[in-house]
Amino acid sequence: MKIQRSDLILYGVALLSAILAVGLVYGYVENRVAEAESKTEVKTVTVIEKPELRSVVVANRDLYRGEKIEIDDIKVLMVPTEGVITQGVVTQPNAVVGHIAKQHIFVGEWLIDQKIGLQEESESSVEALLEKGMRAIRIPVSAESGLLGMLNPSDHVDVISVFESADGKRMISRTILQNVEVLSIGQTNRMGKMKQEEAQKATEDKQGEAFVKASMVALNVTTRQAEQVALAMNVGAIHLALRGPADVDLVETDGVNVKVMERAKQRPPKFKPKQNRDVIQIMQGDSVQEVITR
Repeated sequence: MKIQRSDLILYGVALLSAILAVGLVYGYVENRVAEAESKTEVKTVTVIEKPELRSVVVANRDLYRGEKIEIDDIKVLMVPTEGVITQGVVTQPNAVVGHIAKQHIFVGEWLIDQKIGLQEESESSVEALLEKGMRAIRIPVSAESGLLGMLNPSDHVDVISVFESADGKRMISRTILQNVEVLSIGQTNRMGKMKQEEAQKATEDKQGEAFVKASMVALNVTTRQAEQVALAMNVGAIHLALRGPADVDLVETDGVNVKVMERAKQRPPKFKPKQNRDVIQIMQGDSVQEVITR
């Protein structure tokens, strides 16, 4: 069978059409792929297989302000260098052991130079917290008068003195100092050892109760304030009143005596009584609803 010339032409046209169709489809697909790639957000991820590590000293337990730091109170963690962004981070344990904490340091917290004080040879480190011109005076307190069990170092208190008047005719209660910082609590030289849980546990037996009653609180005062506290301890009783962390205002007060307490009037109610309101009952089928009108 001979292939006619017309058949050759037909086959050629079909072949060209197929090639053209394939070219058009390929071009269309390439354009769609390029368009999709242009809209796709490409993120570059840097993978660090072996990051450089750096030692960081952290607190192994809560440290109170003024407490001497021992080797068991800290531990060393190895962290990536890129994660250490704080300036003054302590990296070696020997840089803080034997020094005092100038601020509260909580368990797991990184130690920084600004929170570490000078090194102290003795266990008593109260003097290291005193600024120039300030004095530390210790006063004997009980759980009732000294807030033991709820008081912590660095808290601020008001000192109230209860004493007999000069003529001996009446008892007077007066706030002699306000917003005074607490340096240490308890009989132990090492600050912060007498915590709230230990104080509560100490009261469970007679020996613990005697310990609490004999406990001491050291206050951060000026020379003039130290003289006032010393006089108040010799002429009467002393009580401590705890202040809120943000309460720094000084209150003017002349104190009170028995006559003032007898003549004091009751305070008016803080909230006014609510006015009577009308009640409307609405019946819907078998249900009754009460609506209160204001």
